[in-house]
Amino acid sequence: MVYLDYAATSPVRPEVVTKIQQVLQENYGNPSATYRLGKNAKMELMQARQEFANILGVDSHSLYFTSGATESNNWALRSQAHQARKLGLGNHIVASAIEHPSVKNVLKHLESQGFEVSYINPDASGQFKLTDFQAASKANTIGWTAMAVNNEVGAILPIRELGQAAKELGYWFHVDTVQAIGHLDWSFADLPCTSFVGSGHKFQAPKGIGFLVYQPFQKEMVLEPLLYGGGQEASKRSGTENIPYIAGMSHALTLMQADLDQVLKQHQDLSRYLFDQMDQTGIDYESNGDSDHQAAHIHNLWLKGIPASQVLIQMDLAGIYLSAGSACSAGSIQPSAVLQAYYPGQEDRWQESIRISFGRETSRADIDQFIKVLSELVHRKRQK
Repeated sequence: MVYLDYAATSPVRPEVVTKIQQVLQENYGNPSATYRLGKNAKMELMQARQEFANILGVDSHSLYFTSGATESNNWALRSQAHQARKLGLGNHIVASAIEHPSVKNVLKHLESQGFEVSYINPDASGQFKLTDFQAASKANTIGWTAMAVNNEVGAILPIRELGQAAKELGYWFHVDTVQAIGHLDWSFADLPCTSFVGSGHKFQAPKGIGFLVYQPFQKEMVLEPLLYGGGQEASKRSGTENIPYIAGMSHALTLMQADLDQVLKQHQDLSRYLFDQMDQTGIDYESNGDSDHQAAHIHNLWLKGIPASQVLIQMDLAGIYLSAGSACSAGSIQPSAVLQAYYPGQEDRWQESIRISFGRETSRADIDQFIKVLSELVHRKRQK
């Protein structure tokens, strides 16, 4: 098996499985209980929270555990939009046009509730400009949102520049950092944003666990509770905490951080090797996105003249797993909204592009297998 779809999800590391099992078996008490077993569970939770916050460089009181980034994006965007409107600041939001569905669909929902959203497309060079966000803003603008790394093409957006400008203008600024956490050598401690999110399963923790960091520029922009109940997560998200998965996610991020320099170099080497092999094999392709600002672990390739659906079928038959875009599209292959934003009117490109994404376990041998099957497919295509 060759797995080249780490941007969709990643395998759980054995060390993380061991940590989860240990907590399940030893610290299974309810952390709200007052007896020793409950207190031990509470201590496990507190240690995991502090460990996770320390790696991100944030105050542990600003960190909330959730079921994943979809929940976190929903919570952050809806809370900030409604709170800003409640304070009389306005109802207009500016967003990049290449956001993940868990952001774009929240914005659509907000539009149905009387909010206005302006979308910024990449320019002709595939880049996002601060000046475009500024030009789209107006008197009733309350916030901006832009992802750190696009999940389909791997483009890195100018988050720090946007965040600093948003802060100066008095806007909230939300960042989807799902594809950045554990994959970029960034300091999140000084990231100029009011909120950012992540999902454990993108950095080798289980699915079903994620986080939100909320750190408003103005104290009046309080985070609205997501769930009411027993008062867990500082009374913002009630419900008995999933301590085994929280501890597992914290351990996964600790391990990822320890390996980060090595993994970044590995992914850079794999990227060069991938493109060298593509060139040597004579495959007609182009890279999609912003090649000047590109994460090393995600690559989107336009395979000219070969429908992505055919590539996926042949790869699947060969035991090679990759995708044609976001994995959050109910399993169907639809024209990518991200590629449409980058390449308006280029329908062939939308239908003939695939995504390859690397992880810690990816090797040159995996690339070789991918190139072998792809070159055979190209050869058969040329013979017709």
